[in-house]
Amino acid sequence: MTEGNTKGMTQDNTQREHTDFDFGWDWDTEDFDAPQPRITDDPALPVTLEENLIPIDRNGVYVPNHLDDRGTLHFFAAVDVSDQPNFDDPVMHLRYFRVAQADDGRLVHDSHPVMPLERGGASPFPLPALQIMLEDGDLDNAQELAHLTAQSHGLNFPDPAALPELDTGVDYRFVGGSSDDGSPTLEAVKAWREGNQNHEARLTIASYGMSEELAVDLRELNELHETQGLEAAMNLAERLAAGGYLESTRDDPRLFTDGPPDPFMTNLERERAEAAITREHQEDNAQTLAPEAHAEQFREKLANSQYRLLEPVDPTVNYSFEVVAADPWTLELVADKWWIGEDGRIGNQAQTLQTYSMESYEWERETEREIASMDREDLYRTYQESGLEAAMHQAEALAVANDELDPNRADGRLFQQGPPDRFNTLREAELAGLDAAPIGESIRDITHDDTDELPPVSTPEPDSWDTLIAAQTDDEAEPERHYWEMHYRPVETPEGERLGTALFVTEFPQLPPDFDDYVEENGMDDSIYPTEARTLEMAHFASDDDARKFEKEFRSYLVPELLDGPELAPEVAKLDGLPGEWEEMNYKQIVDYMSGNRTVVREANDWHLHDPNAEREAQITAKSGFSLGEDDETPSLADEPAAHEFDL
Repeated sequence: MTEGNTKGMTQDNTQREHTDFDFGWDWDTEDFDAPQPRITDDPALPVTLEENLIPIDRNGVYVPNHLDDRGTLHFFAAVDVSDQPNFDDPVMHLRYFRVAQADDGRLVHDSHPVMPLERGGASPFPLPALQIMLEDGDLDNAQELAHLTAQSHGLNFPDPAALPELDTGVDYRFVGGSSDDGSPTLEAVKAWREGNQNHEARLTIASYGMSEELAVDLRELNELHETQGLEAAMNLAERLAAGGYLESTRDDPRLFTDGPPDPFMTNLERERAEAAITREHQEDNAQTLAPEAHAEQFREKLANSQYRLLEPVDPTVNYSFEVVAADPWTLELVADKWWIGEDGRIGNQAQTLQTYSMESYEWERETEREIASMDREDLYRTYQESGLEAAMHQAEALAVANDELDPNRADGRLFQQGPPDRFNTLREAELAGLDAAPIGESIRDITHDDTDELPPVSTPEPDSWDTLIAAQTDDEAEPERHYWEMHYRPVETPEGERLGTALFVTEFPQLPPDFDDYVEENGMDDSIYPTEARTLEMAHFASDDDARKFEKEFRSYLVPELLDGPELAPEVAKLDGLPGEWEEMNYKQIVDYMSGNRTVVREANDWHLHDPNAEREAQITAKSGFSLGEDDETPSLADEPAAHEFDL
C-alpha cells in the first residue's frame, strides 16, 4: 500500500511481548480520557468511516481504498443483496462503492455490482487486483476492470467514461405543476441526495387560471435566478407566495423545512434578523456610555502620556502626531491611531513618517529637534485648516517620501488595526481608480531623485517676447522670486503614436532662487523638503534638440531680478495656443516629477507644434518694444537680433 487513504490509520498486527515497568507512579489509565476518533456509520454501507473517510469493515478491518482529489472515497466490498429485488442466488455480490461528504455534513454514496460471490467462499480473483490498483491511485484501470468483470457476469456496471461524478450539491429550480383541481401552478423545487437516496421538496408558489400566465412568472423567476442569483429569485418567489401559500406570521421563516440548510436568506428571515438587531442596539444604547463619556475615556487614559489627541476627541477612534525617541540616537515623527477595545483597554497603532538623527554635535541635534517639531506643527496646522483627511494625506505623502511607507502597497490603508478609519488615504483612492485630491502640503523631500529631469513643459514664440516684456511695467509689484526648472517630456497619443517633445517650467515656491548654489556648496540633505510645486506646459516641439535650442533662446531674454522665467512662461505659452496656466502639483504629480522622464499623453488635436512665425501676429498688437535705457549695459531686447532657428 503506497498511495491509499491510510491517513490517521495506525494498525500493527505484530505480536509483542508485554513488559512491565515500575516507574513509581500510582495512576490508573482509566482516569484519562483520550479523544475518540469521529466515526460515521451509515447502515446502507458495508463499512464505518473514521476521520478522513477511512473505511473499516464490520469486523474492524481496514478496507483498501482510494481518496481522489475531489474528496470522493472509492472501495470494493462484498455485500448481501438478498433484500434487494431482482436478485436470486447467490445473494452475495462484490460491489464498487463511492462515498463523499457534503459541506453541510451529509454523507452521499452510490454503488455498482461487479460480480456474484459464493457465500463463505474465498476472496474472488479480481478483488486483490482491484484493491492494489486503488491503493496505487490507479482509479481508471480499477473502474475499467470492474466494468469488464461485471459485463462478463451480465451485471449492469456503467461504462467508466460515462460514470457521472458523485453529486453532493443541492439543486434549486422553478417548474410548472398542477393543483388538485387541474389548474396550473408555479412551484419551487429543492433536490438533494442523502445516503444512497435522492430527495426532493416542492413548494407551491402560485396558481393560475391560464398556462400563459404561469409562463410569464416562470420565465421571470428563471431569468432572475440566472442573472442575479438564487437569493433574489427565491425572495421574489416568497413575495408571490405571500398571496396565499405562505403566511407572513409563520413560525418557521424558511421556504424549505426539509433537507440541508438553504444557501439563501428569506425575506421573513431578514426582517426578523433586522428587528432583533434593532432591539439589541436599543438595549445596548440604554446601557452603554454616551459619546461624551467615551471621549472622556480617551482623555483619561492618555492624560499622563506624551500624546496629544487631535481635537475634538471622537468617541470611537482618534489620532495624534508626535515626535518620539525611537532610541538614544534617533527621533521619529509618528502618526498614531487610538481606540478603546471591548475589554476597555486602549488600542494603538503607529506609523513612522520621518526619522531625525541625533548622532551629532549638540547644536546639530537641537536643529534636528526644531525641524521635527516644525514638521509636527505643520501637520497640526493642516488638520486645523483643512481637516483630518488632508492632514493624513500629508502624513501619508511624508511617509512615502521618506521610504517609511510603500507607495505601491496592496493594502492602501495607513493603519491596518482597530476600527475603520475616519478618512480615506491617497493609495486607497488610487486603488479604487479615483483621482487623488490635491494634498496641500504633502511631501517634503524631493531630493531622493535627480532634479535635472522635471515634469513636461511647453515653449513660447520668440519675436513677440519684446511685446510681452514691454508689458512688465515699473508700477507693478515686484514678484517674489523662487527656484524654478525647465525640463522636457516625450509626448504621445493615447494610441502610442509619438507626437514630439513638450517643454515645461516647474516652480517651487518654498525654495530660494539660488537653490542650485546651495546644493552645489552643501550637497543634498534632509533639511529642505519642498511641499509645494506648480508646473506650466510652455511649448511643443518635434524633437528634444528643438526644445533645447528654444530653452537656450528663452533663457537669453531673462533679466536677473527683473524678468524671471515663471513670469514670462505663461505669456509665451499662450502665443503657441496653449492655456498658459499654472497647474498645482498634487502628490502623484510630484512623485511623477521625481521619477524622471515620464511620457505625457495628449490627444493629437491638443498638440500645437511650435510656430516660429507666431510672434509676428503678436507684433501686430504690440506698440512698443522693451528697452532698459541707453545707459544700461544690458542690450535692449527690442533691438536684439533674433536667432536664426526661431526667426526672432
